[in-house]
Amino acid sequence: MFFLAAVACLWTAGRWHASLIRMRADYRLDSVEPLENAPPLVAFTTVVLGGFRGLLADILWLRASYLQDEGRYIELVQLSDWITKLEPRHTEIWAFHAWNMAYNVSVMMFRPEDRWRWVRNGIQLLRDEGIRYNSADSDLYCNLGWLFQDKIGGTTDRVNMFYKQKWAEEMMELFGGPRPDYEKLASRPEIARRMREQYKLVPEIMRKIDSKYGPLDWRLPESHAIYWAYRGRQHAAEKGSLVCDRMIFQSMAASFMNGRLIFRPDDNVFLRSPNPDLLSNVMKAYDSALEKHGIESVRVAYANFLRNAVLVLYRLNREQEAREVFSLLGEKFPSAETAENFEAFVPRGNMKTAAGDCDPP
Repeated sequence: MFFLAAVACLWTAGRWHASLIRMRADYRLDSVEPLENAPPLVAFTTVVLGGFRGLLADILWLRASYLQDEGRYIELVQLSDWITKLEPRHTEIWAFHAWNMAYNVSVMMFRPEDRWRWVRNGIQLLRDEGIRYNSADSDLYCNLGWLFQDKIGGTTDRVNMFYKQKWAEEMMELFGGPRPDYEKLASRPEIARRMREQYKLVPEIMRKIDSKYGPLDWRLPESHAIYWAYRGRQHAAEKGSLVCDRMIFQSMAASFMNGRLIFRPDDNVFLRSPNPDLLSNVMKAYDSALEKHGIESVRVAYANFLRNAVLVLYRLNREQEAREVFSLLGEKFPSAETAENFEAFVPRGNMKTAAGDCDPP
């Protein structure tokens, strides 16, 4: 009797199993997807362990560290893929592996092309997969933005100019210029589709950003840092919002300092220069962050930017604007240096960091 009852229960559970799995996926209750191309042992262990798959992920983490020490980078990428699929809602895992590929592994490569491939792997990991599984996590958006702001847009990597040019080439080929022609995208669906599907760039959001902060040159990495921080801010709590806002005003400041691009790939010309037309929008970004957060680090960053802006405008022979910014600097952030006159300030002014306090997210 009990045996027949047990068989009946198992049969009933089996009939409902497939539909329950589909419902879990529809309501996003599943934390994992099946591993693809995994060795039989890994696939089998995943099924057997069930809720203990976190333990398997820890074991694979140890294996990943060993592979990196051994220089077996291709295997490391595949192993990282398995770990993120085992724990896809664990945002720290996505961030770690993206950072590892873009920063740690890439610099071990000799050829610039190989380095760039690893940097792009890190970007794609966060952009195409990490955010897909964790679309409401502002930290991942900021980690992705940091790869554009620092790894591509910064100067710490000796082949950073190669990264900048390769990214500019991609965006130039995509947009046909410094930015999309938003009015014509409706008649060119293939471009809009590539923007959304390949680069996860939503034209409507880009247009809002250009209207608020730009127009920006979307061939530059700073514009993409602003884009991902802007998107992350929509999901951020107060602390996360500060990280996103900081990335926006830092990248805006960098765009003011080097946001005008002359790019002729056929002639190997890649020149960046200040874009003073962005000045008012940069100050709006700082004003917004200062009003919203009111902390000392934002004040310091804003004051540093205004000091540098005075010098940049003066060197561009836009003296009247330089004087106006100097006056504003004295009003907002009075100090001994702003108490002096403009002529005394300009010759001795020191160019500090272009974007203020550039701390990683």
